[in-house]
Amino acid sequence: MAKVFTGNVNSPNTEQLNTDSYIEVLLDSVFTLAPAGHNPECYRLFEAVEAGSIPVLIKNDLYAKQRSQYSCKESLHHWYDAPILVLDSWNDLFPTVERLMGNLEALDEMQIKLHMWYDDYMHKVVGDFEEFMVESL
Repeated sequence: MAKVFTGNVNSPNTEQLNTDSYIEVLLDSVFTLAPAGHNPECYRLFEAVEAGSIPVLIKNDLYAKQRSQYSCKESLHHWYDAPILVLDSWNDLFPTVERLMGNLEALDEMQIKLHMWYDDYMHKVVGDFEEFMVESL
């Protein structure tokens, strides 16, 4: 694992995963951890769902209006009803994942519901954008 982030993507001189390896990891992951950085919403959420992986967040990050450190309040409001894994704290990660992995049928159902939610969400986003563009003419 890289100790320092570098902008030299895919450079053999870094310890970072190259793009192809990162994609393989996402495609092979049932869950993807998505802790908030400077802003709770980031591309990691979208990459995870696109790869069929369930994003994992903690409640304080999902409902960021409760946290003064974020300048983008409620930036994840459109994810509130998404069938993702939301934990009270990161300490709940292992027991929750262990429990979910014990019921593969329910886990498959969760992934199917997430795919359907995301498909609807993206259709709405594209539709809203198209409507905005048409109205701008």
